[in-house]
Amino acid sequence: MEKRREPRFKQWNKTRIKSSMGAREFFDAAGVNAYTYDISLGGAKIYSEEDFPVGTAIRMQIELARSKASIRVDGLVKWARRNERDKVWELGVELAHMTSKTVFQLLQNLYDQSPGIPTKISERRDE
Repeated sequence: MEKRREPRFKQWNKTRIKSSMGAREFFDAAGVNAYTYDISLGGAKIYSEEDFPVGTAIRMQIELARSKASIRVDGLVKWARRNERDKVWELGVELAHMTSKTVFQLLQNLYDQSPGIPTKISERRDE
């Protein structure tokens, strides 16, 4: 059984992806329509119209469903397989966060609906 570093969240997020090889701008009108499905701070499972081979460095613009934020992030394709039933490519992508703002926006989307840093305060037990 595979141990993941971060919890995964089942969440459909509209995404545009393209290969980052030779890209001058971070993101322009070019790109492929896709969706993240299984996302965490460290990675995502992406459903794409086109294949991106293992080892491809990609750039993504992800429209986060819960928080309504839009993030831009680089990633590396770790695995890819064709889903014949749904006629899409499934890609396992490791995320490489570019800024603390991106990390914060993703944290807020995954863990919390309200503004601020998501926290959990434990109750103090009186003895």
